[in-house]
Amino acid sequence: MALYWFAYEITKSALALGIVGVCEAGPRLVLSAVGGALVDRYNRLRVVILIQYLTAAPIFVFIAVYFSGTLAFWHLLVFQLVSSVVRSINPSASQSLIRELVPEHALMSAIALFSMEFNFARIIGPSVGGVLILWLGVGGCFLIYGVTLILAALGLLFVRLSPEKVVRGEHGLLHEVQEGFRYIRRAPVILSSIAAAYILSIFVGTYQRFLPIFATEILKVGPEGLGILMAAPGLGAVGSLFFLGSAAERWRKEIMLWVTTALTPVFLILFCFSHNFWLSAVLLGLVGGGQIAFRTVSRLIIQMDVPNALLGRVMSVFVMDQGMRSVGSLVMGIFASFFGADLGLALTSVLSLFLTSTLFYYLLPQKPNKTGAR
Repeated sequence: MALYWFAYEITKSALALGIVGVCEAGPRLVLSAVGGALVDRYNRLRVVILIQYLTAAPIFVFIAVYFSGTLAFWHLLVFQLVSSVVRSINPSASQSLIRELVPEHALMSAIALFSMEFNFARIIGPSVGGVLILWLGVGGCFLIYGVTLILAALGLLFVRLSPEKVVRGEHGLLHEVQEGFRYIRRAPVILSSIAAAYILSIFVGTYQRFLPIFATEILKVGPEGLGILMAAPGLGAVGSLFFLGSAAERWRKEIMLWVTTALTPVFLILFCFSHNFWLSAVLLGLVGGGQIAFRTVSRLIIQMDVPNALLGRVMSVFVMDQGMRSVGSLVMGIFASFFGADLGLALTSVLSLFLTSTLFYYLLPQKPNKTGAR
């Protein structure tokens, strides 16, 4: 919040915000797979701790330049690039660490809690950031950010894991990255999870950026209504995690993967054709619930099925779906421009449903019948 606020404050340019966004997303998309190989090479807990310290370092440099009064736009770009390069390793490192922290029977609960805190942060964080900008200014926000990273790293120093030998490859980093991709290609369920995540990110994932159009032109509810629409997916996401906690033991994970992938675009299609505000808010809650349920189930499948020696590399490829959202914004924007927001987003949702259903039909293993035939 503080970075984008200050970038617009000194440039008054929407293009400048886009450039800052590219500096943030680009390294994560390009370097994520390499980061996954590094995670598998070294002790994951130490990697996560080191990331906190390395992320804090450019923040304190940024703070010093900011309070010196010489901060320019190019400083923001350098800061964003350096921070993003460091943090490109963080998602695969932190999520791979979950399996070492909890027993297998508690993985679903642990992953659900991981997803829940992320969604709470997504709901609360921007609001807190806006208030802190007014109270403390941009420099104060970054000071809090840097200090919390240091405290997080210090807290992690008290975590103790069972000693586990880390096997380092003998063929170099590039070979290890390729090894991760080869494993994914030969594992149908893992490949299905990752491909579906990419499809959802491109054809469904950025729908919230178009909600102002629905609020003003279709539902005619103004900024107050827009706030409710924006919050609804987060509330639905939190609710879905409680459902997953009870359903995980009764449903096959392949079925859960298929169902959650299908429900998200279906609910978005229904939202696109709704003209009742409260019905639209409920449908958006279901969209958010479907999204987070899919990601939680996908993470669970990866955590349980992937060998520990490959977990970082596979997880790094999975989290690259967040980088696909930049492509998704363009695709959904084109459809919304040509067909209108309601029909355009409904069409992208239909595409998502068709592609994921086709993908799962051909890749996911079917339950055998009594004779053992598929």
